[in-house]
Amino acid sequence: MDTMNFIVWMLPIIFMLHDFEEIIMAEVWGKRYGKAINIAWPKLQPFGLNYVYNCQTPTFSIGVEVLFLFFSLISLFSIIFQNYFLWYGTFLGVTLHLVFIHMLICIRFKHYVPGVITSIIFILPSIWFLYDANKILHYGMSTILLASLLGIILTLILMPALHKIMGSWSKCLYKYSEIQEK
Repeated sequence: MDTMNFIVWMLPIIFMLHDFEEIIMAEVWGKRYGKAINIAWPKLQPFGLNYVYNCQTPTFSIGVEVLFLFFSLISLFSIIFQNYFLWYGTFLGVTLHLVFIHMLICIRFKHYVPGVITSIIFILPSIWFLYDANKILHYGMSTILLASLLGIILTLILMPALHKIMGSWSKCLYKYSEIQEK
């Protein structure tokens, strides 16, 4: 892989393949491990489980769609403008999320956590793509550290914001699903 045009698209592809596992499993995982989840995370639960109605697959899918669109636009604009700093930071943030969110939560929880299988599968390829990108881009350590900081900040802003708004989306979907009498 000697072209950034290929590597750049690994961000939305890896993200989406990883999130398919979460989309499929989050709701049923929440039902299966509800009591254990409440004990492990009494205040801020993974996947926004502690908001009204939001542990529904359609609601979770909206958040995934928003992130997929965001990551796809970052990839597209990186190629168009030949500037990969934001892409690098974002992909690094997603890669760190695979380790520090899914893998560590799984270890803490001592049970399966949605996303851990694809995290394990994609961690080494993600690191390889970041390494290859750095070989092409010749980023110095300060650029990588700034990109890392940007990726971490984006992750810390986007994930809680999306989890928070899931309650509103869920209420809207629930209201929409109610049968209207005419």
